[in-house]
Amino acid sequence: MPSNWMDTEKPAQGAMPTMLAQAAIVAATLCVGEIACSPLYFNLLAQSVALVPWALMACLIAVAFSYIIGFALLWCAESFTNRMRANLQPFAYAAVGLIGYGVWGLFVITSSLNSVLEPLAQPLLSNGQIVAVTVNSGALGAVAFFLARMLGEKLAVRRKPAIALIVAEAALAVAGLAVMVIMFRQLY
Repeated sequence: MPSNWMDTEKPAQGAMPTMLAQAAIVAATLCVGEIACSPLYFNLLAQSVALVPWALMACLIAVAFSYIIGFALLWCAESFTNRMRANLQPFAYAAVGLIGYGVWGLFVITSSLNSVLEPLAQPLLSNGQIVAVTVNSGALGAVAFFLARMLGEKLAVRRKPAIALIVAEAALAVAGLAVMVIMFRQLY
């Protein structure tokens, strides 16, 4: 852990900051997970929205979490595991991701789903569906943060693949934002 809060931790000279690489891994994992889980959300939306636009919106939500809330949670996980044995650290990161993205799913993903359902006069999500979204989000968060801890330093050393990953995530997020603007313009 850096001695000064302004210092960044880099595994090698010329590498990108470890936390940025970890955030890229979190974003990629969550984006792939949200795209894979889009059929679940598609059914929760009563099939009233096309699958690909919802997948792009879900990817936007995942990338936004990763680069806004995710940095704070990665910092918390790093501080929390500072004196922990190295073999237990990925599991502590996973616990932080489970709680963090689970809460994000509870509030942000469910409200996004309901904001699509309500103008279409569809029934809003039931409590059971909200629990399913929360558990699904928590599981995705746990996997993402576990992988971030395991692979963060390795990706930080490989700058070009890391930058390509960040650019791809940004492109998917921009596409998701465009779809979201078009969709909500039609709904509201």
